[in-house]
Amino acid sequence: MGELSERLTHDRMELVLLRAVDALEAAGIPYALMGGLASAAIGRSRHTHDVDLFVTPEDAARALEAMARAGFRTERTDPLWLYKAFWEDTLVDVIFSSKGGVVFDEEMRAHRRPVEIRGRHVPALGAEDLIVIKAVANAEHVPRHWYDGLGILDVNDVDWPYLVRRARPHAGRVASLLLYAHAEGLAVPAEPLRELFETVMCQVPTEPVTEAEHHLAAHVRQALATDPRVNELHVAVAVAEGDIVVVTGQVATEARRRAIDTVLRELVGAGHMRNEVEVT
Repeated sequence: MGELSERLTHDRMELVLLRAVDALEAAGIPYALMGGLASAAIGRSRHTHDVDLFVTPEDAARALEAMARAGFRTERTDPLWLYKAFWEDTLVDVIFSSKGGVVFDEEMRAHRRPVEIRGRHVPALGAEDLIVIKAVANAEHVPRHWYDGLGILDVNDVDWPYLVRRARPHAGRVASLLLYAHAEGLAVPAEPLRELFETVMCQVPTEPVTEAEHHLAAHVRQALATDPRVNELHVAVAVAEGDIVVVTGQVATEARRRAIDTVLRELVGAGHMRNEVEVT
């Protein structure tokens, strides 16, 4: 009876997912399937109780409005990261900032992969982005994220340079997952581990970090990830000498580096920042 109930719930979620996808596509809103359904589609099969769709922060309100027009009951749950939509008793989470300040950007959109839902192709996050999100989201009360990440690593051909680039702001978390995967016998190359461990060591402060410095770094990291002029996830933020914000990493263009410079000046002032980002 339990298996039958889970199957019926899963079938209902798939139907609601397609209804939500229809609403977003009719409104021209880019999105990606994430969460349990995406993990099950490209990694290990497991039960989940809701549908998770990822959109940009700029599209979040439009996405909710589109779903409301399609007959969903909606709520603006948390303006920082999450809205909800309901079709009868099935929940759709409209996520626009995942844990750790991860947002749905152009690079992530370009790396989506189609998964088949009831004979229809739905774009889901790529394996690499899901691995990063799972590593960052893992916690004592949600250990499934850790094992989702291992399942995805186990059955996918990973674009390792892309994974490392996406993982740099969360290098410690992702390196821990990869090291555990290696210990469990999964095929994890040495080079990605080395690169991430080197990033971790560069991020470790030589002096204890105060609570104020921690909050300042987190505030700047969130701003660089969500400000539409930047939308940059691949940089590291640290606080030196008490009030100097130091940003390091690599970006694709000089324009992106200048945009980081502009946002930093607005946030902390020219005298309290060091932009050490390199252009690849």
